[in-house]
Amino acid sequence: MKVTSADLRKISFFDRFNSEQLETIAAMSSIKEFKVKDIIFEQYDELSEVYILMEGTLSLGISLAREKRIHLGTVEQGQMFSWSAVIPPYISTAWVMAVTPAKVVAINSKKLNEEIERDCDFGLKALWEIAITLSHRLSDTRFQLMNQLML
Repeated sequence: MKVTSADLRKISFFDRFNSEQLETIAAMSSIKEFKVKDIIFEQYDELSEVYILMEGTLSLGISLAREKRIHLGTVEQGQMFSWSAVIPPYISTAWVMAVTPAKVVAINSKKLNEEIERDCDFGLKALWEIAITLSHRLSDTRFQLMNQLML
């Protein structure tokens, strides 16, 4: 399904971007829908798209030995997940599963990286949002792992 700049304006992740930049992002994006319990990607998958949640609820976690999964947090509307698609080696550090029906913006990461390199203002805004996402994920991971160790 096609994405418009109007769709992107409704998502907090894109608040920093101007109209022209939103048009650029829309041109490299599509909308994907997932059903309850759909695995969007697994830990260690090679990623080619960056995702931003438009609607629904997602569970994000890591896998341990013997098929044990640890839930690290919930992805909320407007949040990015799959940041690994932008940063080499482009391998997922977690798994993500739909908890409710979900709709996401899927951005082609190769095209996104090309635009980040081409336009410094765009790149700064994109990498700023990715850094915020990484900071939240790191905090969530620490909290959940501390809880697991205390069990």
